[in-house]
Amino acid sequence: MKKYLFVEERFREVLKRWGYREVRTSTMDYFDIIRGGAGEGFTDSIFKVQDSDGRLLSLRGEVTTQIARMLASKAKDEGRLCYIANCIRYIEAKNLSLREYWQAGAELIGGERVASDAEAVALALEMLDSAGIPASVDLGSMSAIRELMDHFRIKDYRRVVKAISMKSVDELKKLTCDRHAIRAFSLLMSKRGKAEVVKMVSEEAGCLEGEWRYFRDLYCALDAYGYASRANVDLSTMRELEYYNGVVFELFLGGIGLPIGGGGRYDIMMEQFGLDSPATGFALSVDLCVRALSKSDNNGVGDDRVLRVFYEEGYMEKAVGLVRRLRSTGRACTLDKYKGEQAGLRVGERVVWIETGDEYEL
Repeated sequence: MKKYLFVEERFREVLKRWGYREVRTSTMDYFDIIRGGAGEGFTDSIFKVQDSDGRLLSLRGEVTTQIARMLASKAKDEGRLCYIANCIRYIEAKNLSLREYWQAGAELIGGERVASDAEAVALALEMLDSAGIPASVDLGSMSAIRELMDHFRIKDYRRVVKAISMKSVDELKKLTCDRHAIRAFSLLMSKRGKAEVVKMVSEEAGCLEGEWRYFRDLYCALDAYGYASRANVDLSTMRELEYYNGVVFELFLGGIGLPIGGGGRYDIMMEQFGLDSPATGFALSVDLCVRALSKSDNNGVGDDRVLRVFYEEGYMEKAVGLVRRLRSTGRACTLDKYKGEQAGLRVGERVVWIETGDEYEL
């Protein structure tokens, strides 16, 4: 438990410094609303219940859709929002099978595309750094994939996404016979590096010039934050949720084998809720962060030992004064009547360490 609290406290400190306001969302929401925002594939894995009026509800499986709906209902642009919440859905991946898990996330509503996306990536990395979890980030682009599909007249989005996630050229060949398309998608699936990767795919495909300029500018912004060296372009990077329509990213830490978090741009979902506002954001897995701390030499949690203070008969008020002073300095301590304990502070005519008999300096 103390590691969870440590991670959450560090995350909240960073989010506050960056000007994000924490919000809470409901544990249940109408299923149709979540399905409309997150998509059919995601909603297959969430838990559903029926309300007394017959409407289908879902337990909270993610938070971004709820925040978008919350903003839509208030008809205003809140700017920067954050949350730390439990989510309930079925997740099965290598070395991970969960029903309930904890997320910490941030949503940036409005702002210029490059600046906002760079802020989201940099904020996620700084949050992880604050907890002693130095991660790297892979950058992809759902808009690049859709532009390539339009350029080569490929219609089946789900099958393209499946082929890219499998890194399967054979699956792509079932969708198109265009050799330029196959070469472009093959580069997209195989190349990894900096912004020049996008330029290579763009030159092969004969499109994506805007994506190349975007990634070039994004790297300049990340360099200003000091994180460009930890960011790599991997255009096969995908996100499960269907509302992403621009850059997407996943954060990795060696030894975990799973993304420790991820996010991206989701302007389209804001439009679906009636808001003409760009939006980007991310979520970090608090559970995987705690796992990372448990595996590292630096477990991230400082000395939180509780000092036990005991009072002898007739000295309770004196002991209360002592623990009040200790707690005001941030020291955790308890107060009980002395019954022969062998460790701690004993308050009587003198205040002494029980173990040694040495006097405690007030």
